[in-house]
Amino acid sequence: METFRTKLRQVDKALAEASVYCGHGYESVHDEAVALVLGAAHLAPNQSLDLLDQAYPSEANERLDALVRGRCEDRMPVAYLLGVAYLAGLSFLSDQRALVPRSPIAHLIEEGLIPWWRGTEPPSVIADVCCGGGSLGILAAKRFLKARVWLADLDADALALASENIARHRLSDRVRCVQSDLLTHFGEQSVDLLIANPPYVSDREMSELPPEYRQEPRIALEAEAAGTELAVRLLRQARSVLSADGLLLLEVGETLVELEARLERVPFLWLDLPQGGSGIAAISAQELRDWHAAGIL
Repeated sequence: METFRTKLRQVDKALAEASVYCGHGYESVHDEAVALVLGAAHLAPNQSLDLLDQAYPSEANERLDALVRGRCEDRMPVAYLLGVAYLAGLSFLSDQRALVPRSPIAHLIEEGLIPWWRGTEPPSVIADVCCGGGSLGILAAKRFLKARVWLADLDADALALASENIARHRLSDRVRCVQSDLLTHFGEQSVDLLIANPPYVSDREMSELPPEYRQEPRIALEAEAAGTELAVRLLRQARSVLSADGLLLLEVGETLVELEARLERVPFLWLDLPQGGSGIAAISAQELRDWHAAGIL
C-alpha cells in the first residue's frame, strides 16, 4: 500500500534530483513536495501528521505524476500548477497572468502598518499599484475593514485575475480594479496608503534568473534603467497622489543598490523584516514632499 508518506518521499526525491528552484512562496523542496502531494489529492494544506500513514488515493496518482512533470521538466512554479497561492494565511487564484504572490509587504499589512502609519485614523483609501493578481490590496482590505481599495495595473490580463480574486474573497463592494500606468489614474491627495511592488529586474538580471521566473509574465518583472525606472517614477508621482498623512510602501528587492546610486541624495530607510525580504521602504508623504523641496527627488 502506498501511503502519503511514501508518495511524499518519492516527490521530494524527484524535485531534489531535478534541482528545482524554490522562490515562489515555498522555502524548500520538501515544502513544495507536500503541496504537490496534497494538491493532487485535492486536500487543503493544513493536514494532521496522521495523514502520512493513510493510503494515498489511487485516483490522485495520474494528477500527481503530471504535477511533478510540470515542476521538474517544465520548471513551472507550484502555484501555477495548482492554480492557487497562499500569502499571509489567505489563498489567491494564481496563474501565468500575474506574478506568484510572495511580497514581504504582506507582513507589514498584517501588522497594521505599525509603527509606520502615523495617521490619527486608519487609511480610508488604499491603492495597490502594479497589483498583479491583487493579493496585497486584498490583504489590506481584509485588515482595514472600512477602507476602499483600488487594484491598479497596466496589464489587462493581470487585472482580470485580480477581479477573480476580488470575487473569491467577496470584496466587490469595497475593492475595484482600474487600468492605470502607475499612478496616472489617481488625483491629487486622493490616496492614504500606496502599496507598490513595481517591476524592478534589469535586462541583464532577467537573463540570469532561474527558469521558474521565466514562467512569469516578463512585463511584471522587467524595468528599464537597471531596474530603477518605474520605482523612480512612482516616487515622483506619489508625492502629489498621497494625502497629507499618507504612506508609501515600496518594494524594489535587490535593486535597492541601483536605486540608491541613481538617487544618491535620497536618505532611503530600508526595513529589516524579521520574516525576511529586502528592498522594502516605508516612506511618508511628508518625506516625499521634503525630498522634492530639497531638489533631491
